[in-house]
Amino acid sequence: MRKNPSICEGSGMTTSIFTYLHVQLKCFSYSPSRSVEKPSLGAMVDFSYTYLVRHIVPGPQSFSYFVPHILTPLSLLIPRSVLSRRQSIAIFLPITLLSTLHAWVVMDGVDVISVNAVLIALLFLLLKDPHTQFKLIVRNARVPPSSQQSAAGDFSQEETALLSPSEDAPPSTPSKPTGYRTQSYPSTVRERLPWVNMLLISIRFNDWLIAISSHDRTQPQPPAFPKRRQFFLQALLSSVRGLLTIDLTHAYMTTDAYFTDPNISLYSPLPFASISGIAAMGFRSLVLGAQIWAALSQLFYLFATLPVGLNALGLLDDLWSPHTWGAYYGPASAIFTHGLRGFWGKYWHQTMRITTSAPGYALADVLGLKGREWKRYAVISLVAFGCSGVVHMGLVPAEPLWATVSPNRLRLYMGLFFWVQPVGMLGEMLEESLWTSTTGREAWERGWMYQVRLVGTGLSVLLWFMACLPLIGEVGRQLGWFKFSILPVSLWQGLRGEGWITWPILQR
Repeated sequence: MRKNPSICEGSGMTTSIFTYLHVQLKCFSYSPSRSVEKPSLGAMVDFSYTYLVRHIVPGPQSFSYFVPHILTPLSLLIPRSVLSRRQSIAIFLPITLLSTLHAWVVMDGVDVISVNAVLIALLFLLLKDPHTQFKLIVRNARVPPSSQQSAAGDFSQEETALLSPSEDAPPSTPSKPTGYRTQSYPSTVRERLPWVNMLLISIRFNDWLIAISSHDRTQPQPPAFPKRRQFFLQALLSSVRGLLTIDLTHAYMTTDAYFTDPNISLYSPLPFASISGIAAMGFRSLVLGAQIWAALSQLFYLFATLPVGLNALGLLDDLWSPHTWGAYYGPASAIFTHGLRGFWGKYWHQTMRITTSAPGYALADVLGLKGREWKRYAVISLVAFGCSGVVHMGLVPAEPLWATVSPNRLRLYMGLFFWVQPVGMLGEMLEESLWTSTTGREAWERGWMYQVRLVGTGLSVLLWFMACLPLIGEVGRQLGWFKFSILPVSLWQGLRGEGWITWPILQR
């Protein structure tokens, strides 16, 4: 039986960083009755960090981990007059790949940031050429009459109006048209530094033209919240909704041994009723899905209130205030109209959409797949979710504390959740093709059959995730994600007289 090394035997280590620190301080606390010499602060910090990245969440354990984060910006800062594109690829890409491979060997696995760093390097070096293809959209700026060409000379600058608020944005009063211009790769170092910096921090490439038509035609995106007041109201509503959902779902998880004991079967009876089998699996998937939805989509606004508040005080520029960005989450109606494609393509966050799908676009082009044919869509989807699965594998540490199976099996479970999504999406396309060929496109898009289709599509998406989410659930319970609440205070627990505080580090 495999043993996991532990700093303090019997300590209730949690995936919460705060609880983790509490355990570390408790284990290293000094007591006069102890004969063991108290470790130095430097040794304690080093030992604690090593413990964290080996058992809790993967992280850098060698200098090679940081090499891509140095080389990628450097490759962008060097103009083509110094290094050609081929020379840049030949110099920077092999070093980036080899250093990352070395970092993975040292970590005994991958992590989210390092995989994403490789995808970004591939995008900027091999798949696209930011020096000639990328253009930054600069808002609220007038184009000088004498400057009709971009710095690279291959794209005309023009003053135009922003699109009206899209369906992705919450209802609000229409904003006034705003002028903008495009800026290609700058010729001077002074202009190039902020240009490259903006490119590196633009995770979703909003306000960028990157030579991917499906992305570029949506740019520039209108602000999700034309006024800060609307943002704060949305943040309040989403935060209350999300916090209550997380509190209630965690309260249930503490009563269902499946979520905390890896030896309990997914199909075992529920704690409150004699329900087992497929029905029990479906209910547990609903609980897990609700918690993921609340933690990711609802609490985003809570954390974003800080920069918006600083912006309101005049301490932060509009560029860095989330209320001026495009909507992070789209309308839920897309799930009913487009099924899984609507969920992943419109509703869910698009944080890594470009970095994971860019290799698919390149492969489809190499294969000669053009237009909107299903083969091109299949290639792009398979590659995008393939890369996304590898990225999310990085959530599994090399030596999980509570796991009863190997880390590689947990990584496989995590990857499989994403790898099966294109199968469902392509199945939807086949179903749509069969229906429209027999009933016609008009019946599919309007009338009473359209209403029936909306309900059927929504139910099919629900059933799909009820079948797929146990893959993430298995990873989560093996890693101990559900043993402790991510909230420091529990309304449910407090009302039941069990104490309001949930984090052990705050209880002491």
